Amino acid sequence: MSALSPSAARLSRQGWAQARRSPGLLPSVLVLCLGLLPMQSVLAAEFLLLEDECRGRQLMIKGLIEPGDADRFRARLAGLVTSDQLPDVQDAETLWTVKLDSPGGDLQEAMRIGALLRDGLATTETSYRYARRPDGVYDFEPTADTLCLEGEGALAECFPDVVKAECAGACLLIWLAGADRYAHEGKLGVHGISATAETQSDVAAYLARLEVPETQISEWLAGRVETAWLSWPERKMLAGRSSGLEGLVRGCPAALTPEESLDSVMHPDPGTRDRLMDRAEAHRDCRLARLRSARSTLVEALQNTGVSEP
Repeated sequence: MSALSPSAARLSRQGWAQARRSPGLLPSVLVLCLGLLPMQSVLAAEFLLLEDECRGRQLMIKGLIEPGDADRFRARLAGLVTSDQLPDVQDAETLWTVKLDSPGGDLQEAMRIGALLRDGLATTETSYRYARRPDGVYDFEPTADTLCLEGEGALAECFPDVVKAECAGACLLIWLAGADRYAHEGKLGVHGISATAETQSDVAAYLARLEVPETQISEWLAGRVETAWLSWPERKMLAGRSSGLEGLVRGCPAALTPEESLDSVMHPDPGTRDRLMDRAEAHRDCRLARLRSARSTLVEALQNTGVSEP
C-alpha cells in the first residue's frame, strides 16, 4: 500500500474542533489523517485510507459501487490488514473499520464485499461525509447551515454543520454485513435493493444469513416501506453486534457491568477495585485472543489472494 503524502497526513484540526464542539456532531473517534488513494474510473467507488488513533487504519467506500469493485476492495483490504505497520490502537476489536458513503450500485458486488467483511468480523459505519479540499486532504464537508452555541466568549462561537453520509441500496447490504454496526449520524436507505427476481432471491438469502428479520426482508424487497430512509428506531434495531461476534466471548470472564466499572475506580476498598480491574483485564485478554484467532483465517486468505493492489 502506497505511503501517505505529507499533505495527506494533515487533517484540518480546526474543522474537527468545530464539529466536536457542535451539538449532535460528536464522532466516536478522532480521525488523525486522511489519505487519498487513486481512483480506478470515474464511476467506480473510491477506497480512501483513513488512520485513526482508536480504530487503526480504515477504508472508506465512497461513491457508486460498480462491477469489479469487490476485487478492487479485496486488494485494498489485503494491503491494510496484512500490513506490518498498523498503528497501536485503543480498541483492537474495531481495528478493521469500513466507513460508508455511497448511493448504492451493483448488488452482487456489494454482497461479495459484505461476505468478506462478515468473515473478517469487521466493523461498518456510516457517519459524516468527507470532501477533498484544494490541498488534496479529505476533510469533513460543511453544510450551508450554521450551529451556534449559547454562552459567553469562546462558548458562544458559531460553526458550520457537517454533511451526514448516506448509505443506500447496495451500500446498505455492505453496512449490514458488519459484525459490529454503527449508524449514529449517517442515513441508511433501502431504495435500490429491489431489482430483478433473480437478484431478489440472492439478496433475500444474503440478508437471511446476516440475521435480518424475515418480515424486514419481505418489506424491503417488495417495496412496502413508508419511506426509503430508515428511521432512528429502525437503524438502532439493525445496528449492534452479530451473534457470531457475541459468541466469541462466551466462556470468557464476565465483562464488568456499568456499576462495576465505576466501582473499579471509585470503590473505597482497594481490594475490591483490584479484583474488578483484574477481571476486566482477564475479559479483555480472552476476548482479543479469540478475535485474533477468528480473524487469522481471513488474513491468511488475503495474503494468498494473488490480487495485487492497483
